Amino acid sequence: MLFPTLLALLVSYFLAFPPAFINNLSFNFSLPNLSPIEPASSLHHPSIPSGKRLSLYPDYDKTMIKVILTGATGIAGSAALIQLLNHPQVTAVTVLSGRPLPEGVAPNPPNQKLKVVLQKDFERYSDELISQLEGYDGVIWDLGKTSIGMNETEYRKIHIDYPLAAAKAFANLGSSEKKFVFTYLSGQGTSQVPGKATQMFGRVKGEAEAALSHLATTTPTLSTYSFRPAIILPLPTSLQKPPLFLRIMHTTLHAVPGMRELADRSAGVADADVLANAMIEAVLRGSGTGGIDGWKGKGEGGDDGTFDNSEILRLGARSVLSRNEDVLREQ
Repeated sequence: MLFPTLLALLVSYFLAFPPAFINNLSFNFSLPNLSPIEPASSLHHPSIPSGKRLSLYPDYDKTMIKVILTGATGIAGSAALIQLLNHPQVTAVTVLSGRPLPEGVAPNPPNQKLKVVLQKDFERYSDELISQLEGYDGVIWDLGKTSIGMNETEYRKIHIDYPLAAAKAFANLGSSEKKFVFTYLSGQGTSQVPGKATQMFGRVKGEAEAALSHLATTTPTLSTYSFRPAIILPLPTSLQKPPLFLRIMHTTLHAVPGMRELADRSAGVADADVLANAMIEAVLRGSGTGGIDGWKGKGEGGDDGTFDNSEILRLGARSVLSRNEDVLREQ
């Protein structure tokens, strides 16, 4: 299943560090500059073909939502902010951040949809803040850190305690008729029933997934969905400079004909904007009965409330912002 992804990495390596015999070959494309080409604040989404729109799911065409976002300076969160601000069905976005959004993440000029609230404590939410968020439909919880170099106690606090505290507080924004939707960024390798080989991040995030899923079953005003992307390919404009191999891989998958499709079929990668689109779709579609049409309620691995990478790609392809023209048709 991962062969196309490994092939992409191999091709990426040879493009970046070609041996002598490769230098004598010619290619019909050039490797572009891998540095960010423009600030994220100036990026306008080019994905919707002229004269086309999403019309496969007309019941959702007129749905309008307001969305909370955390982790807006990260690879996933910064892409989510761009997609939210460009999405025609999102009318308001509130970013909860521990610090002001830096240049390159904050829209310039300011976007009237966006409000930034400085939140120093992600385990406590004041009545005043909850009152300000009245009418919001869901949250994209992209707040998190790599487990590399972090002790488990601190990692558990960020990836279990923070989202659970937020989910309990935000549940007050929903109702039994229109649930508040909590979308949680997890990751491939996570397991709700960990074994001896499960890494620390997989155990901790699996525990968070299970706790969120249980909370939803006992809270009639809340729906929760956990997303398990594989390798997240950052946008070229990401403020966080990704590792060189990811930048090269992103370039290769989008430059070599057919490579992107092979990687998608292997479910080995997910573009950051596609992941964002999928999480937005969950907020759009998941506030009713707690289910999403076409989704069986479990990931391919069988864990409750999860979307595995292949399911993320399918859900993201439904978005009005999708770059996949296979799901777009003329009005």
